[in-house]
Amino acid sequence: MRTLVGLTSSGWTEKARWALDHHRVAYRYQDYVPLIQERWLRKQVAPGVKPSVPLLVDPPQPATHGSFAIAKHAEAVGQGSPLFPAARLDAITAWNDISEHVLDLARAYAMPRMLDNARAQAEMLPKFIPGWLRPVFAPSARLGMRFVVKKHQVADTSPEAIEAAVAPSYDKLRAALGGRPYLLEEGFTYADITTAAMLAPLGPPADRHLPMGPGTREVWTHPGLAARFPDLLAWRDTLYDKHRRT
Repeated sequence: MRTLVGLTSSGWTEKARWALDHHRVAYRYQDYVPLIQERWLRKQVAPGVKPSVPLLVDPPQPATHGSFAIAKHAEAVGQGSPLFPAARLDAITAWNDISEHVLDLARAYAMPRMLDNARAQAEMLPKFIPGWLRPVFAPSARLGMRFVVKKHQVADTSPEAIEAAVAPSYDKLRAALGGRPYLLEEGFTYADITTAAMLAPLGPPADRHLPMGPGTREVWTHPGLAARFPDLLAWRDTLYDKHRRT
């Protein structure tokens, strides 16, 4: 069976999972363990390609790398309403570029905070580790986080600088929506999925959609941005309630 390898708290992984679920593509989900699985991950991508998740493994086909490519693959092999109407591909791609930029900034905000949050570290451990052992193994999760920080060259940026860098993209999304339920006139598309994912700094989606521990939620949430964009948070939550099939 095809397997999606990713990080539950990652906006990139969530975009891939949402597209696969929307198109009712059957897959098994596997949490990636940073550092430990890096050698395996390198073997799944072409030479010269930086290995990262999400990654869709579907032998005998080559692995599909990256949330945008996985979403396009889901559209090709799945069913249901299209997420990539041909006439709006340029617009969807442009919104995805904005989402990728904002998610990079969100990671720059969250990862250094994870390194200082023992509860978030314990929550990032593989699910097979029982709850009572998680505090003991939290330092090993911290090693994995340090590896991710180094791999993606995540800079420790102040919350104020993150807010200043992210806010223009959120302002653009607010203006484009103009109070409407979807970004494009065609209705629900990948433009909505990719921009909803970039709103993680306003607070991750509800547990019923994206289970996540309180420590992890805390490190991703930027109070300043959440206070400035409650309308976008409400839009994202409504979108999840209507379209996030789990």
